[in-house]
Amino acid sequence: MGFCRSSHSRTSKNYCIFKNINPFLMKQLFVLAAVCFGFLAPAQIFTRSELATSLTTPWEIIYGPDGFLWITEAGGKVVRVDPASGSKTTVYTAPDYFGGSTLEQSPLCFQPPIGAGTLGMALHPDFTNPATAFIYFVYSYNSGSSSAPVTKFKIERLTWNGTTQTVISNTTLVSSMPTGYDHLGGRLMIAKVNNTPYLFFSVGDNGVSEANNPDCYSPQSTNPNIHAQDPNYKNGKIHRFNLDGSIPADNPIAGNSFYTRGHRNPQGLMYNPVNDVIYDVEHGDRTDDEVNVLLRGMNYGWKDIRGYRGDGNFPGEVAYAANYVPNPQIAGDALQDPIYSWCTVPQPSVVYAPDWCTIAPSDGIYYGSSGISDWTHSLLVVNLKDGTYEDIGVYQLKLTANGLGIDTSVHPNPKLYFNADQAHNGRLRDIAISPDGKTIYLINNGGSDGNGGTLSDKITVYAYQGGSGIVTNTASVLSVALYPNPAGDWLKIKSTELLESVVICDLIGKQVIAMQGNATEIDLPGLAAGTYICHVRTVSGYSLRKKIVKE
Repeated sequence: MGFCRSSHSRTSKNYCIFKNINPFLMKQLFVLAAVCFGFLAPAQIFTRSELATSLTTPWEIIYGPDGFLWITEAGGKVVRVDPASGSKTTVYTAPDYFGGSTLEQSPLCFQPPIGAGTLGMALHPDFTNPATAFIYFVYSYNSGSSSAPVTKFKIERLTWNGTTQTVISNTTLVSSMPTGYDHLGGRLMIAKVNNTPYLFFSVGDNGVSEANNPDCYSPQSTNPNIHAQDPNYKNGKIHRFNLDGSIPADNPIAGNSFYTRGHRNPQGLMYNPVNDVIYDVEHGDRTDDEVNVLLRGMNYGWKDIRGYRGDGNFPGEVAYAANYVPNPQIAGDALQDPIYSWCTVPQPSVVYAPDWCTIAPSDGIYYGSSGISDWTHSLLVVNLKDGTYEDIGVYQLKLTANGLGIDTSVHPNPKLYFNADQAHNGRLRDIAISPDGKTIYLINNGGSDGNGGTLSDKITVYAYQGGSGIVTNTASVLSVALYPNPAGDWLKIKSTELLESVVICDLIGKQVIAMQGNATEIDLPGLAAGTYICHVRTVSGYSLRKKIVKE
């Protein structure tokens, strides 16, 4: 028999700890119990599956016009996957791929290895034409010698023969792109701007954060991240090339490949062909992950400005913006704010990374299809971080009609999809969409299975089944905060929306606490020490799952 009692006097709500559920209460509490045991699945408008494809550190996934999934993998590999069967064929392995050397490790702090790997990829816009059946991809190589290695990145162009389904030639288009000990960026995209196709390539600031690891550079003036705004350096930039690797004549500075500057770790690039708008997503430093509209030559502020320049969340950013001196080499130079920033709060002093207010966005895609009507004219952004205040999933950001902002009339915006499956999906690296807009393909780089294990890399598939567009595992990012975590006798709940229910389950799915109504605090003295999952559902139908620890 279960029992209920009034909570602490600081809240007027009741809570219940269940040992045996009273049959009389079963009907009333069915929905709450279903949260722990997964009975809400019929309300989903997607079905989830995994392709029988084994991957190794995938970075980019593209749904090609040939009806296959194209993916970059570790070791300088490009692979091609049948989306129906999951069968994989390696179409190219770079013979000069170089994964870095221990000789390049930092002599200071934790001696991080030099950044290396297989990164972004793009297919020519007219890929099905045999004359332009080109694959472009990025990988690391040794620009030095075996005794004095110098790891750099290059952009390679492969020629594809659609008849024999083989790569028949390769050409290096761009070489000597920089790397560092962190923040590599690495996304490659082709966008037809004003009907002219260009290659866009993102390069991060290449530096280790001095806030997180102050001993990695001595002095800090040797940290490459100080050059993110300087057009004379390649790091901290989005670069633009012609499809043959040459520099466009109308780049911001003649003979310079940079297109925009002042970026920290821009891992994602997206193109909206309806409005002819290019976006990037990038990691902030403990706060202020960003979505930016990329405007030729403009300065996005890192590392003097984090997120919105006027919010004062970082010391000195307001003054820096007020006194900004445009670069005389760049016509119309000005600072640019993001169109959206996650976690616009002062930089926390805590050293525990899961407590930092960031989502770690990794890439995204413009969704222009009518296949899922709620998503039409949106950005879909995937992320890497499952932390105290955020989940891993697909963030849908509904755009304004002109594509230059986030539609503030839509609530919540952004919305988070598939976060209830993060223990199955892992750290999401990239996203692809089928031509009809109804199937979503996600790739991951490892991740936790929620039980102390590590997930394998794979292709996760969500197939749209129709419906109202309301999904049970969707949440407005940061709409709910649970603190302190770890918790003692009390767990506080702060929400931007009214709550319908709060349910706490143990790791095997057994419900241990359930509350109905707009709770602000939960009494935990009767709860044993350990790790639990807290399920919070708002009155508008969105839900959030967070791990909590009871001390």
